[in-house]
Parts: sequence; C-alpha cells; structure tokens
Amino acid sequence: MDFNTYLLIWVCIFGLCMGSFYNVVILRSLSGESIVFPPSKCPKCNHKLYPWHNIPVLSYIFLRGRCYFCKEKISIQYPIIELLTMFMFGYSFFVFGSSYKTCFVIFWLSCLLIMTMTDIKEKLVDCNIAIILAISGIIYSWLSLGLSGVLYSVLGLIAGAVIMELFARLGFLIAGNRAMGEADTYVAGALGAIFGVKSIVFVLCLSLFASMLFILPIFLYNKYKENDKLTCISFILFTLSLVTFYTLFQNVWMLVCVGISGLFLIYGTMRGIRTAKRKNYLPYVPALAIAAVYYIFLLH
Repeated sequence: MDFNTYLLIWVCIFGLCMGSFYNVVILRSLSGESIVFPPSKCPKCNHKLYPWHNIPVLSYIFLRGRCYFCKEKISIQYPIIELLTMFMFGYSFFVFGSSYKTCFVIFWLSCLLIMTMTDIKEKLVDCNIAIILAISGIIYSWLSLGLSGVLYSVLGLIAGAVIMELFARLGFLIAGNRAMGEADTYVAGALGAIFGVKSIVFVLCLSLFASMLFILPIFLYNKYKENDKLTCISFILFTLSLVTFYTLFQNVWMLVCVGISGLFLIYGTMRGIRTAKRKNYLPYVPALAIAAVYYIFLLH
C-alpha cells in the first residue's frame, strides 16, 4: 500500500467521525443548543448516549436504527450524513492531493452540507457559518494569489451578495414579498469570496439551473394540487420551447417563444406567491451548494 492510499483511508475515517459531529451541529443549530454541551443524547428521550452508541454508521446498524434506551427510531439522516461526509473528504483528497487546497475544499463542503441540511429540514440557515465561509474564501485567495486574490475575492463577495439580494427583492415588485430568504444572500456572498468576481455569476447561474431540477417540480406539484392551470401550462410550454430551441430550431422566433412562455411562467409563479396564505420560501441553499460542488470539482 502506497503512502497516498494510506492517507486516503485515514482521511475517509476522519470524514466519518466528522460526519457524526456534523449531525450534532445540524440538530443543535435548529434547537439553539450548544454544540459542545451537553454530551450526545437521544433527541427523543434525552438520555445520555454511551460512547459505543456514537460509532459512525456501525452504531446505527448494530442498534437496528433504534435508540438503545427508548427504542424510538433513529433518523436515517445520521448514517447518510456520515457516509456523505466520508465521501466528500475522501474525494477531495483524491482530486487535490496533499495540499492546503484540500483542507479548504473540505471545510467549504462541510459548511455547505450543514447549511443545506438545516435549510431543507426547517428552512433555517445559520448566517454565522456563511460569514466564516466567506472569510475562509478570502484567506484562500490570499494564500493562492496574494493581495490581488484578496481583491478578486472581496469583489466576488460583493457581487454575489448584491446579485442575490437584487434577485430576492424583485419579489417585492412582482409578488409583494421577497423571492428568497436573507440567508441566501449571505451564502451567495460567501461563494463569491471563494470563487472570485470572475466566476460568481456563472456559479449563481448554475444554482438557478440546479434549483429547477428539484425545487421547481415541488412547486409545480403544489400548483397542480391548487388547480393553478396557468402556471402548469406555462411551465410545459416553456420547457417544450426551450428544448426545441436547443435541439431543433435555434432562431429568433423560437427564442421569442422561449421568452414569452418564460414570462408567463414567472407571472404565474409570482401571482401564486402573492395570493398564497402563507409566505414560505423554498430552500435555495441546496441549489447553491450543488452549483459550488460542480464548479469546484469539474470546472475550477
């Protein structure tokens, strides 16, 4: 076994352990508890867990997915986050090797994972994590490019935050409500600090595409249940015209069809937000995280 393979194994083991810790951070970020005290406990019966109850993945298997004390089911989130963190750590080391960039990438992915999970579970994001993420991006740029890198990073932070905030505030003009939560602006600014002013616009565009893959179907399903035919038909026409434009007829008339159907879709969406009894934001941090991961590993 060569030295890099040996290191990779230990990086993966370290990832498993950190994944267990991230589960605690995710849970206690939502409850407002300290991530240090009290020690690990069952969220259902609050009984203090023994050390062998905290072995990543294995404890879940040996306990058959149930608390040792109250026998309540343990969320499948715990082993999934642990395995996902192991993969993130291991793949980062595999791609970037033994370098300071690997440490930064692992840290960025960890922050994005925690914020993604809290956004999905409760539509809440700790903006302090995004601020720390932004600071780490500036430090990385300084280590990589010196003072010029810091300048690009700071400009990227401003650009990311401004673009996301402008997009969020467009909701006031169309629907009388923010289109996105305030935390999304913090996260977009943090990604701008990481990727710099030249790349943040592209990353935000990637996030928009990523959001369409999993957020838009949920939204449209809700519109279907509400019998909102305008929004559903507009989405079908927009999708057909967009696919036709990219695969068959790349001309101005097809582009006009894409634009018109897109405007109808936006109008129907914003009208639905305006008339909704509850102003709920769909989680957007997962889309930003997907875009960031794609850029880090495939384009950066």
